[in-house]
Amino acid sequence: MKVKVILLAAGYGKRFGEKKQFLKLKGEPLFQYSLNTINKIDIVQETYLVLPQEDLERIKIFSFKPVIKIAGGVQRQDSVYNALAHIKECDIVIIHDSARPFATEEMFLEAIENVKKGFDGSITAIKTTDTIKKYKGDLIRETLNRDELLQAQTPQAFSFEKIKSAHEKAKKENITGTDDAYLMERAGYRITYNQGSHLNIKITTKEDLKLAECISNIQTPKRKPIF
Repeated sequence: MKVKVILLAAGYGKRFGEKKQFLKLKGEPLFQYSLNTINKIDIVQETYLVLPQEDLERIKIFSFKPVIKIAGGVQRQDSVYNALAHIKECDIVIIHDSARPFATEEMFLEAIENVKKGFDGSITAIKTTDTIKKYKGDLIRETLNRDELLQAQTPQAFSFEKIKSAHEKAKKENITGTDDAYLMERAGYRITYNQGSHLNIKITTKEDLKLAECISNIQTPKRKPIF
């Protein structure tokens, strides 16, 4: 079985203020944290690292496995599509955001295993502990049942041909999703979930970076089942 990874590091950091994927955390750029984890996963053959066009030659990487650099697109979804178009001979593809440097080997492996079991895709997720409200204008309209809600994270694993088809369908219909699983859902595919972690944060703001610095200085505890 051929398993490959798309590692997204092509953002321009509009909300953050700079290209956060290249910021150093304890001496290493953020994207390298994910590459280090991927290197430990035997079943993964190669990684497609998606970068801004102007950084393709400049960025140096360290990996024991083959890494193919791909130019990103205008939006995240365009970057994923660009990478999918370059991948050949693949059964399962994993899509991961380099802005989540603390994703673990177990998250990758559990997502892969769910697809091997017959699901079309598997997202890393955690149960929502906050109360979530729907609003319109200045008014709260509805309180959602948090027992039925999950917070989606990456990595996300998919049947390669099906995720490629879902992206092509979305492109044809001019649909944009906040994650790749959404495109699969709307195409009618069966998506499940695997266990994430509250430590698997996405670095979006300067405050997130401060939190990441704290997490990088602690021993990651063994995860307890939450489902």
